Amino acid sequence: MGLKYVEQIKSIALFVLVFLSITLTFSIWTYKPNYETIEKPKVLDSSIGKQSQISDVIKPYRMIFHMNGKWKGTNESVKMDPILSEMKKWELSDLTLVSNNLDDKRLNELIGVNNRMTLFYTGEIPFPVFFQNLLPTQNKKITEASFNRMIIDWNKLSNSSMSNNELIVFFANSKNNKLYKAKIKVQSGKHFQTNVVTVAKSFRNYLEIEREGAKSFYLPAKAINMPKYTYIVESDPIIRYKNALFSNPNIVKRSPDEATSTEKYTDDKSLMTIDVTKKTLNFVNTSIVDNKEKALESDLILNTFNFINEHGGWTGVFRYNEVDYGNQKVTYQMYLEDQPVFSDRSVTLTEISTYWDEGNDRISKYYRPYYQPVPIPLVRNDGKLISGPEAIEKLKDRKDINYEDIEEVRPGYYLTKNDNPNLFTLEPMWFYSINGKWEHLSPVIAGGGQIGLE
Repeated sequence: MGLKYVEQIKSIALFVLVFLSITLTFSIWTYKPNYETIEKPKVLDSSIGKQSQISDVIKPYRMIFHMNGKWKGTNESVKMDPILSEMKKWELSDLTLVSNNLDDKRLNELIGVNNRMTLFYTGEIPFPVFFQNLLPTQNKKITEASFNRMIIDWNKLSNSSMSNNELIVFFANSKNNKLYKAKIKVQSGKHFQTNVVTVAKSFRNYLEIEREGAKSFYLPAKAINMPKYTYIVESDPIIRYKNALFSNPNIVKRSPDEATSTEKYTDDKSLMTIDVTKKTLNFVNTSIVDNKEKALESDLILNTFNFINEHGGWTGVFRYNEVDYGNQKVTYQMYLEDQPVFSDRSVTLTEISTYWDEGNDRISKYYRPYYQPVPIPLVRNDGKLISGPEAIEKLKDRKDINYEDIEEVRPGYYLTKNDNPNLFTLEPMWFYSINGKWEHLSPVIAGGGQIGLE
């Protein structure tokens, strides 16, 4: 009887085993573990302000024309920008060094020839930066040289009934006395006359103020409309600078010091010091050791520009000011209404200073203001600065300086604190550069006396 059902029992057992095997396999294939939801890591907000084009940061502070025996000039972006945009359509070729001994007299002569325009830059502009970003060139190999005056001659256009489309251009470096010459191809002589020369005829009247054995000054012939401004100070969020400048912001420690009105932020490699009163920031890479490797001037400018651009560090209007190759330093000056803004360093900073470490390919020091001036509605006093020639007479009368040692004269704004610590006043003044430093004249209004800060 038992033997009769053995085969049936085996078949049933085999069926059960096969069924269990299929069920277990299916369960394994379709198994979904009940994991906890993993949140995406939060992206730290390190964008402080806006990003800029290099053409917005490297700009001439003055553009003058000498034509028909008269001087025309401007420092207004709204008037210079169309001509600067036109320059991007030109093409330069045959750049050659023509002099290693350019003196002030020769430079004055170059600028003073009829039918010439001159662009003035505060600092030296390396050719690689200029030709790669601001003026196209046919030259395949660009020399690592620089200039701070660009002088464009269009006499060939005038003497050929505008059938010629070639200009002569000089690049002068008044700091190392080098002079370069090149050719520029424009769309046509007529196009140049319409889009450059005719535009310049509407510029303000300027005068050349000559000096014996020194560079001439080129200044507005009449008084200048420059209002006095009162601004409220809006501070940028410090946490964004922390997120932007430290490699690992999560481990940064904050140490406030109320006695000195400072805050220190540190990790194992860097130190950021905030001066709450001056609203300035000082960042130092403490892990960097001194090395002898130096970046080229062109790389210095491009590297520091890109560094600031990456975290949107252009809080307000800043322009390239100068490069200090020996210290691997590049500075960018604050501007308001196309005028430079200066201040006593005991009050605050009005420039960004960057130090580059080529060996480590990163910033080593970074000094800057962390405020943004915000205009207060209706708090504005209209006024006029005295003319350029009148300002020169004031400088000649000064007994504490040598007039011949003055390097440049230009209008600007002097920033001071108001009685209210959250308010800044920007006073229009004439400034003069001497021994590499900008000083201000006591502010003088047209038809009046001093309104002084001195």
